[in-house]
Amino acid sequence: DSDDLPLNVSREQLQQNKIMKVISKKLVRKVLELMKKLAKDEESGGDDEEEESEEKEEKEEKKEKKDEEGLWTKFWKEFNKNLKMGCYEDDSNRSKLSKLLRFYTTKSEGKEVSLDKYLDRMQESQESIYYMSGDSIETMKKAPSLQIFLKKDLEVLMLPDHLDEPCLQKLADYEGKKFVSIQKADVKLDETEEEKKRFTKIKDMYKPLTDWWKKKLTDLTESGAMKEAGVKVEKVEVSKRLTESPVVVVTSQFGYSAQQEKVMKSQAFQNKEQLSMMAGRKTLEINANHPVIIDLLAKVKASESDEAASKTAEVLFQTALIESGFEIADPSSLVSHVYKLMSKELGVNPDAPLKEIEVPEDEEEPEEEDKDDEDEDAKEEKEDL
Repeated sequence: DSDDLPLNVSREQLQQNKIMKVISKKLVRKVLELMKKLAKDEESGGDDEEEESEEKEEKEEKKEKKDEEGLWTKFWKEFNKNLKMGCYEDDSNRSKLSKLLRFYTTKSEGKEVSLDKYLDRMQESQESIYYMSGDSIETMKKAPSLQIFLKKDLEVLMLPDHLDEPCLQKLADYEGKKFVSIQKADVKLDETEEEKKRFTKIKDMYKPLTDWWKKKLTDLTESGAMKEAGVKVEKVEVSKRLTESPVVVVTSQFGYSAQQEKVMKSQAFQNKEQLSMMAGRKTLEINANHPVIIDLLAKVKASESDEAASKTAEVLFQTALIESGFEIADPSSLVSHVYKLMSKELGVNPDAPLKEIEVPEDEEEPEEEDKDDEDEDAKEEKEDL
């Protein structure tokens, strides 16, 4: 209630009144304080459980069940999208809302955790908060970009919701730690001097392959089979993030990620020209320790005009695009390569022409048997008569 509100005015004038703005600010502050208290009570309850002794395991299990069905958990499940949108749009309350956000991580075991918990578990040498986006947590766990982070035991935020990534990009940092996408180029990791020296030597070793591959991909995307796809390749380089996969495709630092590209393409009023500009240039990173890449380097050194090497390079790039979450506009070239590889695997000539199958003619024996049966039936009828 307020004594200063004018009552005999239109709704438009009342909405623009200064007192209404003050009331709305106080209401927002009150709601934020209540949400913060709910979240804090639930987290403190979880901390108390961890401090309990082994003798009270049954009580812990009961409390964990209650914790899972806590008020804040229920509230977050219902209104998490609204809070993320508020974090994106409300500049004045963004820092307060960021403390209420919950995300899945590679170490959260299927539970959503706060950014404060992520900071508590961070390594001392870690300077950034790493994140990645995708369709689901299962697909993200298999992503090639995640391999080095799992090897070094670095926790990564996993963002399956399409609002998560824009929300973090709007936040930019949290408690002085910047948000860094592991699916973008130029991701910096802690390295020793020996590792840096070794990497520079490997780059020099693979320079003939990376230069040759860059030329091939430029021809493929600008005048070849992927001309209409709108993919632009910036460079090909040796990767620091791959441990198992042979290749991976990452986008430029300020370009759309694979998940953002999908969201933008699904918009009703999408602008293809604007989308191609914001998509960013792609970087193909290769795993220097993978046997396929080692063999490809040997073939390129022997002959740059090797057809098998060229086809392999194209297929590896296209499969890397799919594995990294990007879409191929025209998959026909990749499909034809796959069919040829299957033919070679089965020992069939991939260039063999198609032949019409000769269908055998119907046999006449069954008809003769039917006639014999009819004759026998007629004889039996005569005998009866």
